[in-house]
Amino acid sequence: MKDREDILAHVEDIWRKAEERGIVRNSPFLSERERGLFLEKIKRERGAKFLLLGGEEAERQAFFFYPSFMEEEECRELLLEDNPVVLLEIQGKQKKFSEELSHRDVLGAIMSLGIEREMLGDIFFRDEKSYVYLLRKMKDYLLENLQQIRHTSVEIKECEEAFVPKQERIEEQIFAASERLDGIVSAVFHLSRGKAQEYFAKELVYKDGLAAKGSSSLKGGEKISVRGLGKFHYLGLEKNTKKGRMVLRILRYG
Repeated sequence: MKDREDILAHVEDIWRKAEERGIVRNSPFLSERERGLFLEKIKRERGAKFLLLGGEEAERQAFFFYPSFMEEEECRELLLEDNPVVLLEIQGKQKKFSEELSHRDVLGAIMSLGIEREMLGDIFFRDEKSYVYLLRKMKDYLLENLQQIRHTSVEIKECEEAFVPKQERIEEQIFAASERLDGIVSAVFHLSRGKAQEYFAKELVYKDGLAAKGSSSLKGGEKISVRGLGKFHYLGLEKNTKKGRMVLRILRYG
């Protein structure tokens, strides 16, 4: 498996070539932290634009870079014709003899074929079936070689992304003194301010994919993720109370 620096250098090279050559290119799958580190590195530079592939709310996503002269709508039309990411459905051939498979079982079986982690996106489960995002270039190899997971013989087919349900999102109200991120994180996850600061100090809090500071202020529309606790969308200020507190709205992911 490549180390993080090698992967990020590779992604940066893909991004630059997409702009220089006027072509579309995709990256391997990256974790939220890796995406944040890449975006932080190039934030002051001009270059190719991008979409994210691998599920709207996925933890692991791939960049789909397209040159700055291209419109997003045109890019999405290209994806409809030839998406570099596929979603595969995996299920036991005989339900009666199929085991209940875990994330670790599915991931381990795929990687045992020599497929590297960055070729794989998120793995989901629904109705005794497993779903995995994969770079299309690895699809035929996986279909030919993955015949069993643990003691269960499996069959695999490509399916539409719509078959996998989106994460449940619950709208909530929280109370805070301001729109500072540390205060909002404290309120959302019921932490003391000191405990919340520990997550910031360890760079476990991300705002729109980038490691965030507790002192940063939110405006509405930001996606916040706290490693080990969960994630939410900040929707904005709803009203001020008579006692000077703020009533804020969030969408929490179930």
